[in-house]
Amino acid sequence: MKKFRLPIGLLIALALTAILPGLAGCGSARPRVAYAAMPMIVDTDMSSDDIMALTYLLERADVSLRAITVEGTGVADGRAGALNALRLIRALGIRRHVPVAFGQAQPLAGRAAFPRAWRDAADRMYGLNIPKWTGAAPRATAVRLLSATLGRASRPTALVTIGPLTDVALALRASPRIAGKISRIYALAGAIGVPGNEPTYQRAEWNAYIDPRATSIVLKSGIPVTVIPLDASNDVPITTFVADAVRSHRQTAAMRLVAGLLSGPSYTQNPAYFWDPLTAVAATDSRVVHLRPERLKIAQVPGPGWGETSIDQAGSPVMLAMSANAAAFTRDFLTALNHGQAITIASLPASRRITISFDGASYAYHAPRSIAPGQISVRLANGSTTVTGGFHLIVGRLRAGRTLTDVTAVIRRGHGHVTTAPKWFQIVSVLPAPPEAKATWGIALRPGRYALVSELDATSALRALTEIRVG
Repeated sequence: MKKFRLPIGLLIALALTAILPGLAGCGSARPRVAYAAMPMIVDTDMSSDDIMALTYLLERADVSLRAITVEGTGVADGRAGALNALRLIRALGIRRHVPVAFGQAQPLAGRAAFPRAWRDAADRMYGLNIPKWTGAAPRATAVRLLSATLGRASRPTALVTIGPLTDVALALRASPRIAGKISRIYALAGAIGVPGNEPTYQRAEWNAYIDPRATSIVLKSGIPVTVIPLDASNDVPITTFVADAVRSHRQTAAMRLVAGLLSGPSYTQNPAYFWDPLTAVAATDSRVVHLRPERLKIAQVPGPGWGETSIDQAGSPVMLAMSANAAAFTRDFLTALNHGQAITIASLPASRRITISFDGASYAYHAPRSIAPGQISVRLANGSTTVTGGFHLIVGRLRAGRTLTDVTAVIRRGHGHVTTAPKWFQIVSVLPAPPEAKATWGIALRPGRYALVSELDATSALRALTEIRVG
């Protein structure tokens, strides 16, 4: 069958094909900041999940956002991303001044860059129908804004970094004293026991891959750092159940904005995760991730390992989040977007759930033989502890008269490796199961017979697991 591999954790920044729901004039006038709110700065690259993360933090009444800096080395171009941040602030109805600046376009080392198509989509703010920014354009550089904001801070300030770390490293170089003003850095960076998401070698996570020298400078700065790697974000997939809950609760500007992003084909057609939102939520509620002290090292030698992060006793001390509590994350994230009102995520009965577990060698699965058409829940529990131990579940619709036996025969003839899917096997979904992740996906199936096939990430070896009838 046709090989259908999706790099785990791939940043969703593809161009949308339709204008998303209008958001203009839908801001809230309620007060935002309490006098005892946590002072915070966000360093972002204004990708689609950055927009969701920033929306969450702007909606938190207990967070006082002192500045937003946009990485020029990130997904959005620096100036366009800064203007989009200003558009977002106004669309949410926030009336207090939040200074915004952007940084340089070149990493401190290497020439890694996000794909141009991703950057173009981010520059256009993914087609979100919110007004263009008509105020003054950002003038200060990100380094100057970081240095000035932290330099005059009267209280220790949290720094949330959800992009490459170029400007943070430059600011620490330019003004070393600001390190003492940062209470903690919360960084989305790295992949430890799971594959990375840069597409060439899949060993590094994008933010660390773009500028590993900057990442190393930040880790060695002596500032307390909490690192949220892909290991943790793999536990918070963007399921159809969460997306449906967001789309059905559009009472606030924040919910309408996130609903618009989640309704685009980038999120409805491909599996994705709440990468940056998890980091933002972890900065306000450490209980959503499971932390442990470790020492991290980042590779800076050109080649396949460029930007790869690893646990190493010679590395820098950090608090490392190796897993996340999906239910707690979803509760915090959606409640903030909904102005403090909790949102219930729909759950399906056992008759509409499929569970497949993998221990690194063998599979165990539970699947009803017959399911009514519509949405079903697919839980993939991967117990493999090796970085190459991931797999993908391929869900394929069988043409009339074909069965799982036919699928098995094709795989056997190909000695476990098949590059072209038979015409009678229509792939409808490919769901990732990274090592040590427990992700629950949702897919919609119309009437027919379906075969479930696993594909090991390390070897592309296929195995026919089971067959279900829908309708």
